[in-house]
Amino acid sequence: MEIISARDLSKYLKINEKKIYKLVQESKLPHIKIGGKIAFTKETIDKWILESTAREENIFIAGSDDILLRRIIDVYNSKNSSTIYYAPVGSINGLKALKKGAATMSCVHILDIEKKEYNTSYVERYLSGDDYIVIQMFFREQGLYLPKNNSKQINSIEDIAAKGATFINRNQGSGTRLLFDFLLREKKIDHSDIKGYNNEVESHLQAGLNIVKGNADVTFGVIHLAHMLGINFVPIFKERFDMVIPKEHFHSTYVKSFLAFFEQPVLLTHIKDFTGYDASGIGSVLYPNA
Repeated sequence: MEIISARDLSKYLKINEKKIYKLVQESKLPHIKIGGKIAFTKETIDKWILESTAREENIFIAGSDDILLRRIIDVYNSKNSSTIYYAPVGSINGLKALKKGAATMSCVHILDIEKKEYNTSYVERYLSGDDYIVIQMFFREQGLYLPKNNSKQINSIEDIAAKGATFINRNQGSGTRLLFDFLLREKKIDHSDIKGYNNEVESHLQAGLNIVKGNADVTFGVIHLAHMLGINFVPIFKERFDMVIPKEHFHSTYVKSFLAFFEQPVLLTHIKDFTGYDASGIGSVLYPNA
């Protein structure tokens, strides 16, 4: 195993030695400590270079869970040499991943309660707004998932608390959870009055399956999945679903390829049958030119 110093590594990578220490400080460069001094193994560095090269060719998306986005990613991956990886960790966590440099882009749907607008204010709050582009993906219908028989006769947000219905909630940091909290606040309903409010799942599919299995009387999610599962749906709110992209990635070849894919007719044939979605504005730049 060949051990090299920071000075040797700066010559090997052809970058400034100060940049080496900065990458170490940001935990972006694998290193070891020998006698209190930072050092590197050439084998590990070579592996890091290969992985970094692979990352340059691929796209890592972190953020909100969405079934249409999954379809778009699957179609893109089937037709391109580069690969898109998707981590549905919730809108807030997606922005945090973007800030850390752990993702190429982040998909979000976060309603600013005070400004009554979607996503852009959160880009300014969690990120340095000037360094990011917000692209519109689509609008989608969110609402209540209910069993086929809807035995408790739930028809509104107010009915959940009033009729003692058992609820399944989405995970904290997800846009759907934030939207549901906003709707409770608008209706002046305390979340402690919602039976099962603290019972969480991490996706629309898991939420819907809890209704199918009879584990809950009601939950909240997108209409298309309700249709897929054959359960009842009460429309509540139409929201905007966007993609946040750092400018440094926005102008890269691999991201441009993905964005250009939105304009290809083949994509429309794969998404036209998604109930409750409006993708007519997909690819439009909303911020900072909004």
